[in-house]
Amino acid sequence: MSVLFWVWILIMESHAAEVIRAHSGGAVVLNPFLQLQLKQDVRWTHPHLVVSLKNNVTACHHGRCELRPDGSLSFSHIQTADSGNYSLEVFEEDGRRVLRRDFQLLVDDLSSSSALVTVLILLLLLLFFIILFIINRKRKLRIRHSGPLEENLYVEMHSHRGNKREEECHYVPCNPAVSVETPIPAQSSEEDVYM
Repeated sequence: MSVLFWVWILIMESHAAEVIRAHSGGAVVLNPFLQLQLKQDVRWTHPHLVVSLKNNVTACHHGRCELRPDGSLSFSHIQTADSGNYSLEVFEEDGRRVLRRDFQLLVDDLSSSSALVTVLILLLLLLFFIILFIINRKRKLRIRHSGPLEENLYVEMHSHRGNKREEECHYVPCNPAVSVETPIPAQSSEEDVYM
């Protein structure tokens, strides 16, 4: 029973895919680090890709990847569409498969993450300006309700009311030119008016 378990583990390890991460727009190399013999054929397959040294198909149809003479597959200007499972197979001259390795390429879309960061920064700036506007508005309302720090003239005029004598008047007295005690004649003639 334990022998079957160890065989199963060895089979799973041989088919485990090597995970390679890359950023969109960058370059990446899927390198199996092989020592190729002169007559061996290297073939990389992907759902929409087959490149082979033997058939002299060393470039992808989209022009972003290339099969190198050492058996590695290099990508330039990688895109998220390039993500997926890539299989490497090495064949002898008679067609017998010598090696099979799987690579899983994960491409992070850097443009969407940078756009997200840009949007977050803009939202934070907008929030900052809104907070500044609210704080400034509250300060202005506080000053308007409390009023400016001016001296109250009414209080200043009557501030020493208890200390002053009652005779002092703040107003100028109005003395009439005609005395109230002067009698006005009951009848006057026109001659008296022009004296």
